[in-house]
Amino acid sequence: MSTLTTQDLYLSSFSQLQAKLPGQDAAWLKTLRLQALEQFKQTGFPTDELESWKYTNLSLSLLKESFTFDAPASTTAVAAQLKKAGFDTEKAHLMVFVNGQFSKELSSLKTLAKGVAVQNIASALTNETVKAFVGKIALSENRAFTALNAAFFTDGLFIQLEAGKVLDAPVHVVYVSTNAGQATQSHLRNLLVLANDSKANVIEHYWGENVSAYFTNVVTEAALAKGSTLEHMKIGQEDIKGYHIGSLIAQQEEGSHFTARLFSVGGALTRNDIETTLGQKKAECVMEGLYLAKDKQHVDTRTFIDHLSPNCNSTEVFKGVIDDQAVGVFDGRILVRENAQKTDARQSNKNLLLTKEAKVYSKPQLQIYADDVKCSHGSSTGQIDDEALFYLQSRGISREEAKKVLVYAFAGEMVEKIESAYLKPALKKLVDGWMEVS
Repeated sequence: MSTLTTQDLYLSSFSQLQAKLPGQDAAWLKTLRLQALEQFKQTGFPTDELESWKYTNLSLSLLKESFTFDAPASTTAVAAQLKKAGFDTEKAHLMVFVNGQFSKELSSLKTLAKGVAVQNIASALTNETVKAFVGKIALSENRAFTALNAAFFTDGLFIQLEAGKVLDAPVHVVYVSTNAGQATQSHLRNLLVLANDSKANVIEHYWGENVSAYFTNVVTEAALAKGSTLEHMKIGQEDIKGYHIGSLIAQQEEGSHFTARLFSVGGALTRNDIETTLGQKKAECVMEGLYLAKDKQHVDTRTFIDHLSPNCNSTEVFKGVIDDQAVGVFDGRILVRENAQKTDARQSNKNLLLTKEAKVYSKPQLQIYADDVKCSHGSSTGQIDDEALFYLQSRGISREEAKKVLVYAFAGEMVEKIESAYLKPALKKLVDGWMEVS
């Protein structure tokens, strides 16, 4: 299917689906959807002629598929699977979405303190905070998938914390895609709004159980007010038949702390965009991630940190392990504007190739327009050290086991950075599992 044909299919489908989308009583949302659809009509799907999509050709993958909006109703043993994966869900607020729809039956929310709201966004579309922020942080202009999401989203997560409030446990949100013989899609919208000095820990977890191709398109908007702290983790365990396009875009005010982590191990094609604007002084940001790809998977990670104000710090570390004929892409950009004096910004991308056919395209970028800054960036790509491999073999370890030891030594650094007792065991198990079947 051509790019133009696919675009036309979405444009023609909107009039049929509009009445079924949530928010029929919210005039602002109807306007937002129509404006986003017009943006999508003007922009169209990105091609590899765009610098930001240079190494990800959608016409050879995602746009070849035809996805239906009619996802079948389904249930799945989410709690049991999470426990098997190493998560103790008794220690978290669990929210589950199946095929883009919130499942109250599969979810388990603990009692929330006054001034703390955690709910599905489809039930909060009359909330003034939702109206004030949705579409205002993640703009649809020149962003085809963000526009597509704004037009077609069905549900997602909404968190709002009043000043000084702290979520007592992580919010673990699971998005399950499941189908039975037909290619399906889901468009999810998440909104996280943290008032002054509030704190939240959020986990977005995506997985698929499918016999046919499926497409997940997600946009998460985060607003961090003065002194607030957001710890955000995204875990991508999509099925090998899955296509995942995701954006996490944040705005930070004075003294806010934003940590965005990404662990990606699945999907035929995965694209993650992570962005933040350090809009006021003393804001801090940490971006970290690990992407693992094998067979013919394609994983694309793009980051953008905008240092708009002085005395702000950012640290960025991403690692990738690429096996077989898989392709990894890292495109990281840090912009230090003229007024952003006393900026401290550091960026690193390291990749490990396990075969001669594996490919990585790494593009770290620093754009600095201020003169009183501390900034650095770097990238390295290589294969397993033969001497280290020989050393382990000389100690009686088989070649395959020695290879796994060295791969985990490389990738495990990103697991060891995790301090959360809720996350760490499961992420270690995730990485171990990937290596066992590699």
